[in-house]
Amino acid sequence: MRRFIWIIMATIMVTSCHHATLEDRAAKMAADYTERYCPTPPENYVVTDSVTFDRDTKTFNYYYRFTDKADNTETINKSKKLLDKELTEGLRENTTMKVYKEASYNFNYVFRSNKTGNILYSKHLSAKDYNVKQSQKRQRR
Repeated sequence: MRRFIWIIMATIMVTSCHHATLEDRAAKMAADYTERYCPTPPENYVVTDSVTFDRDTKTFNYYYRFTDKADNTETINKSKKLLDKELTEGLRENTTMKVYKEASYNFNYVFRSNKTGNILYSKHLSAKDYNVKQSQKRQRR
């Protein structure tokens, strides 16, 4: 009888401990951020509209809008290299996303015009882009 009780208790303990996968955590984090903060107030002429997570591709998708002075195709086209550098360096230095970067998740950034809704700039970053060791190896070649 005692053994039976131990088996029942062990079964209950094992089935009641639901461990969220990293994908579950990523999806929840993106949904929570969007619900709490989006759309954000404009900061440096940029509004964050939402953050989503795609489980199939393990990709965080960030959706932004350029406003006021930044909502200009010509200006954005001239600034693409700077935007690429800023997004890549910002992700490298982002400690909040460390566990996802270690798991080689992808990060996709889409910036739209506030006036027209057209995409003015987008950037996809994968581990080869934000992983400092891999980037250094590519630069040496």
